[in-house]
Amino acid sequence: MLRILIDGYNLMYAVGALGERRGPDAFRRKRTRFLNDLAARLGADRAAETTIVFDAASAPEHLPQEQFHNGLSVVYAIGHDSADACIERIISAHSTPKQLTVVSTDHRIRLAAKRRRSAALTADEFWSRLDDDLKRVQRRLAAPIADNQPERPEFSTPEETRRWLAAFADVEQDPEVLAELKKSRPILTDDEIRQIEREVELED
Repeated sequence: MLRILIDGYNLMYAVGALGERRGPDAFRRKRTRFLNDLAARLGADRAAETTIVFDAASAPEHLPQEQFHNGLSVVYAIGHDSADACIERIISAHSTPKQLTVVSTDHRIRLAAKRRRSAALTADEFWSRLDDDLKRVQRRLAAPIADNQPERPEFSTPEETRRWLAAFADVEQDPEVLAELKKSRPILTDDEIRQIEREVELED
C-alpha cells in the first residue's frame, strides 16, 4: 500500500543531492546514489510503501514509466505535463488518502494533499525525520549487548542463601575435601614473607 509519496527532484534539491549538472550520465548516477541513500534510510518495510516521482525530461531511456529500485517505486512523469501533475493524479486516485504522507515543498502539491486530507511534509522536514531515525538505529546498534539483557540480582535472596548454607553445611567433613585441603599449600605468615625478602636481598 502506498503510504509515502515523494516529489523526487524537490527532495534531491533540498538535501543537496543535485549538485552541478555535468551531462545526463553524471546526473543519472547522482539520482541512483540518492535513491540508494533514500531506500537505506527508509528501511525495507517503508521503502516498499514509498513512491517517488521524477519529471520525465531526464528519465532513463528504454525504461517503463514505473520501475523499482531497492524496494522503492520510482515513477517518471511520462505522459504528464510535469511531475506535479503526476503526483496530483496519484493523490486524487489514492483509496485512503488520510493514510498518505506527501513530501514536497511545492505549494501546488501541498495544496493537493491538503484537499484530500493527506499529511504533507516539506522536503527538509522529511529528511530531518529520516536523519533522526537513522541516529536512533545507530545508537541502538552501538549500545552494549548487556544493556538489552535483563538485570541479574547482585545477591541471592535470604531464602536462597539459607538453602545454599544447608546444602554445604557438612562440606568440611567430607573426606575428599579434607584430603584436598591437606594437599593445599599453606599460606605464608608475615614473618615468613619478611624472611624470604631478606634472603632475596642477600642474594642480590
